[in-house]
Amino acid sequence: MRLPISCMECFRVDGHPSDVAISVELRDDGLYTATCPKGHVTVTAIQEQKFEVLFDLGAMALLDGYAREAISSIAASLERFFEYYVLVVSLKHGITYEQFRNAWNPISRLSERQLGAFLFVYLLENKKALEPLILDAKPQFDGRSRGDTATWSAFRNDVIHKGYIPSEVEVIEYGNLVYQFIYRLIGELKAGAAEFMAKATFHHLARGHGAAGGQQVSTMSVPTLISLVRAQGSAPHLRDALPGLEKYRRWLYAGPQSNP
Repeated sequence: MRLPISCMECFRVDGHPSDVAISVELRDDGLYTATCPKGHVTVTAIQEQKFEVLFDLGAMALLDGYAREAISSIAASLERFFEYYVLVVSLKHGITYEQFRNAWNPISRLSERQLGAFLFVYLLENKKALEPLILDAKPQFDGRSRGDTATWSAFRNDVIHKGYIPSEVEVIEYGNLVYQFIYRLIGELKAGAAEFMAKATFHHLARGHGAAGGQQVSTMSVPTLISLVRAQGSAPHLRDALPGLEKYRRWLYAGPQSNP
């Protein structure tokens, strides 16, 4: 996956964004160094959280026909959303970002404990347990074999750990389950913790600035299927959202010199 980066120096000098975006390879740290046709070298941090990017990686893998890789990225997106949710609610309850990181680090490699943390933070925030529990949801495919999987959680584990090769239909349905779940909880956070979502974004970008080693860093937002910035109302079914992503992907790989 690649991203289109605009030259902020061109914007500063010319008073408007450059007509040419620089295509860069996706990075884990979210920091992108790019050189525009005029020779300006800029460092840019994207404001999208990792779960937003990971979900797009999964959806693009699906579009490319890589079903197992799609499940892996979508499942990782869900786990990183758990972390994001815990962070936002922690900030709301007066926990500093540094305190959160110190508490999260011991469980950062332990998926089950991260899930437990998320479930109890959800209980604290909403005064009720999370229902329906996404991990207990069961696939329903009329006339289709699901192997030995009983729940979507078992399905995910079979794909990741046992080498199960899912069908496109299974990937779309699992992806939609995660898509709808995250979208719904983003809506709940916006209703009750919008200020602290903004603070989480601030800390996310501040980490990028800190990693830049003193270089001036610009920030930008990129379109994603799950978007903290753009999410409004209810989400469409994932299958209905994929054509827009396919159009965006063709534009990216054709070279983002023209409008998508």
